[in-house]
Amino acid sequence: MLRRWLSIRQEGTVRARSGIAVPEETKVVSARELMGLVDVARGVHLGCDVAGLTVGESHFYLLLPHVYEVAPVPAWRCRVIAFYGGLSAEMGEGERMGLGRLDIAVDDYRRLRPAPRKVERQLLHWLAWKAVEAVRKAAEDQ
Repeated sequence: MLRRWLSIRQEGTVRARSGIAVPEETKVVSARELMGLVDVARGVHLGCDVAGLTVGESHFYLLLPHVYEVAPVPAWRCRVIAFYGGLSAEMGEGERMGLGRLDIAVDDYRRLRPAPRKVERQLLHWLAWKAVEAVRKAAEDQ
């Protein structure tokens, strides 16, 4: 087990908010890939909470690992961020998002394609705007 953990740590990592070293690459999956990962997770009794997500071909799904799990198999616990309508910069487009959780076996996670750098940068801007909107809305509600 220690050997596998060391091999994980040798990959490019960043620190999660918890302080745990996690893979630095954000992964992007299609709706079909997401449902396949959900089926695998349920089949091997990994954690999965995607009940609140809407799955559709026009949606965009990112996987962000935040915790390493050992049992029942070595896996990354990931946040699933669903962008309904994609990461659009157009007014009124892509304004909704959903959140879920999905544990993905380490080997399966490695095989997923990384998000392009442009998508990661767009995600940063998109989330910054969402944070500003949330703060503004909270101030208006008070």
